[in-house]
Amino acid sequence: MNSSESVPDYLDKNIFPTLLNAMKEMLFEADRRNALETHKCSFNGLDYLAEILWNRNSRHPSRLCTWRDVFNIPQFRLWLKSHPRPIYPKSWLWTKEEAASRIQRHVRGWLVRKRTDVQEMRQFWKVYWYNQGIKIRITVSLV
Repeated sequence: MNSSESVPDYLDKNIFPTLLNAMKEMLFEADRRNALETHKCSFNGLDYLAEILWNRNSRHPSRLCTWRDVFNIPQFRLWLKSHPRPIYPKSWLWTKEEAASRIQRHVRGWLVRKRTDVQEMRQFWKVYWYNQGIKIRITVSLV
């Protein structure tokens, strides 16, 4: 990203075209495997998306010739060593209503946290607690 280019322009030009195409392909694969209808399915959309993005990275064209499964991606293997997966994914344990409720809760929280007034308040409290000598973890993202 060059210094004259804004973040939204960079995202629109460089990130979203690749990401949206990969997401479209992921949805087609999920539909092909009937994962959209079946509550319990072995298809993991995020793993599939990570696999596509890793293997089709335009900065590493040689990866297209040596396609790697997501579990053979070095960074993914390293992540799994320190963050092992549970036996069953949460999508198998939750009802559709509970899953929808959790997704809605996260989206609503994100929408509130991205508001300017809320970001200012979070930044104020972060500085306040830091000056009091109390370390807390609040992430402030400027949109």
